[in-house]
Amino acid sequence: MQTVEPGLEIEFAGNQEERELAARLFAVMRSIGRFYALTAPIRLPLQALAEHFARVDQQRGTDAWADEIKRTVEANAAVFRLEEHDGSLFVVTTRQGKPPRPSEEVDTAHMLPQRFQEPPPAAPPVVRRAAPVPPLVEALPAEEVMPPLVEAVEAGAPPAAVAAAITEIDLAGLAQLDERTLCELVAGELATLPGVVGFADLWMLEETVPRLSRGDVRRIAEYIQEREQPLPDTELVDVVLGVRRTAADFETRRFALNLRLAQEDEFEFVGVPGNYLWSTKGLPPISTTKRRPADIGQDYRFLAEEALSATPLSEQVADHVLTFYEHYLGVLPYNAVFAAVLPPPVLADQRVAVLTFESTQTYETFLVELRFPAGNRGGYLAGFESFFKNHLVPGALITVERTDTPGRFIIDYLPISGQERRLLALDERKRRYVFQPTTYYCAVQENMLLTENRFPRFAGQEPLDDRTRRYPDLVLAATFERVGEQIGTLEAPRYMALLDDLVAAANVERPMTPELIRQIAESPDYPQFSVDPDAEDVLYYAPII
Repeated sequence: MQTVEPGLEIEFAGNQEERELAARLFAVMRSIGRFYALTAPIRLPLQALAEHFARVDQQRGTDAWADEIKRTVEANAAVFRLEEHDGSLFVVTTRQGKPPRPSEEVDTAHMLPQRFQEPPPAAPPVVRRAAPVPPLVEALPAEEVMPPLVEAVEAGAPPAAVAAAITEIDLAGLAQLDERTLCELVAGELATLPGVVGFADLWMLEETVPRLSRGDVRRIAEYIQEREQPLPDTELVDVVLGVRRTAADFETRRFALNLRLAQEDEFEFVGVPGNYLWSTKGLPPISTTKRRPADIGQDYRFLAEEALSATPLSEQVADHVLTFYEHYLGVLPYNAVFAAVLPPPVLADQRVAVLTFESTQTYETFLVELRFPAGNRGGYLAGFESFFKNHLVPGALITVERTDTPGRFIIDYLPISGQERRLLALDERKRRYVFQPTTYYCAVQENMLLTENRFPRFAGQEPLDDRTRRYPDLVLAATFERVGEQIGTLEAPRYMALLDDLVAAANVERPMTPELIRQIAESPDYPQFSVDPDAEDVLYYAPII
């Protein structure tokens, strides 16, 4: 039994060598037909396949490989079929792993090769989608993929010649590309065709896309304002445009709505894959009012590269320890841990996505704003201010779990019996840090708990000014003076502190991970900081006078 993709298992016949070759053969053919319908024929010349395997394994010549492939195909009649066209043999299969029925008439009107062959009709000036097409990967540039196919089509070659042209692509390289890369290659070509418009990963001829009147646009904006929250495109088409979801043209009208709203300055796309949402500029903000979004993005910019390296939706659950900064502002970082659970942007220039969070413990559901990294600003999630204030304290252990519904997540914490401690808080009227008696019912990580016994010198301190907060090294220096042990003299002060204490206290003012603090302490650019050579969790700070 050979597993080819999730949910698809194919049993190849023959001896061990023939079964292995059949699996390799099917993998190559399926990579070529990745965009075909499940039952559409995938035809490749036997000679081209033999040449490909001869290049990969030079122990056999092309003729020997052709004979071997032919025997393997004949032994696996349940998967492949041999066809002869214009004196040449072709190997045929489908993405299902079954040969198409000879009498089966396949509608190729909307398949990619057919659409390349038929020149588009005259159309009005092209309206490009709001987001630029992602750059093509360097591993397999479009100029190396498309010319053989395009040249064959432009020359008016018959289908057999077009199929042969496709096989001039480096089959080994193409088979190694993932779905996203192949989609980018195809999207890059579609974006250059006159009269073709696209939104996200959907494309249509411009002249076939229904129009929205100014009255339609006004009613959509008024409906979103009335509901006071971003709304899905399906609801807008159904309720505002009056097109029922069972209507034959519902998906066409849905595409038209997304395409047209993307061209209107009043609207902003805030959806995720599988749940397209639209907002207007007049809606109340979801993010905190205690600090500007741009400033929070600056605080998180050191996490941008880490977050971009993660694979979206590759994990189901993210664990996190809440910091004072996050608790006070009601935000969470868009780091590698959360980026692996959260969805990616739909559009290349998308700034914001709106998610729905549910707490099964407190029976609450609320909207959260995900701001993606952009430029020199990092990403973060905002909208937790009320939930954090009512149920959690800095140091609380939380989990964020992705559900099967796109854009919907569950946030949980571990409930415990009531605990009373004097914890750090900010007196906003006096702009001073104070310690207040606090009763909490959530499990915490002790080394992130800001208690009076642990950090007594915080009492009465003023928050750092915005200029100081902007620089992590200045925040770290202030943190040493707040929580570190003075081991120097009045003339030459020197402070010592544990890494755990620095992480908990520095995150009162701005986000700082243990890795960032250690990086600063070990950097020759900041000689005032150092790490104990015998104890990696002990750090020193000596102000430069």
